Amino acid sequence: MTTPPAPPSPEPLSRSLARIMETGDPDAPLTINQLLARTEGRGIYLVVILLSLPFVVWVSVPGMSTLCGPAILVLAGRLAVGKPARLPRTLGDRPLSPRLQRTVLSGGLKFCRLLERGVRPRRTVWLAHRWSVAAHAVLLALLAFLLALPLPSPPFFGSNTLPSYALILLAVSMMEGDGVMIWAGYLATLVAVGYFVVLGDVLFTHLADWLVALWRLLEIAQ
Repeated sequence: MTTPPAPPSPEPLSRSLARIMETGDPDAPLTINQLLARTEGRGIYLVVILLSLPFVVWVSVPGMSTLCGPAILVLAGRLAVGKPARLPRTLGDRPLSPRLQRTVLSGGLKFCRLLERGVRPRRTVWLAHRWSVAAHAVLLALLAFLLALPLPSPPFFGSNTLPSYALILLAVSMMEGDGVMIWAGYLATLVAVGYFVVLGDVLFTHLADWLVALWRLLEIAQ
């Protein structure tokens, strides 16, 4: 019995973006959903990366996570259930300005080419399976949920940064089919989830102590 051949490695995303820039009309409006369709859905990982990049610093802009987190959550949810990668019409079908379109395409092209120097398709067979794509989409959704929690960086340092690192590592690995780099994403995911478990335990303990103290104060007041 012969072993079936491995599926061919997907075309590098940088090549897909370059083709869009070469064949597309620079003055024609482009939407995020069109970008996702023209990259055969693999652009979803690039969008996840772009939405996660603002949080790689330990102190991020307040309120951004409550906007970017749900957007990533929507994309990851659709990916998990096997639906086409697209955003809701109110956001995904809004035409990008020519300047923003050139920025997204050229910036994404440079970013992908930089990644492809160190990240490459390795041990991609298991990553290509449908169950693997769905499982990783669930991880992305979990991290997006953690990212969307309204916890300000000071005093909760790392509440945005740790999920963003994990999101970027997982998205990069899935985008380029790197079955080795993906393990760094798993480690970053464990660190991020562990951080929120410890944070939740500390907050719950302090909240319980505060409620007990309040109850005793009310008893004294009576």
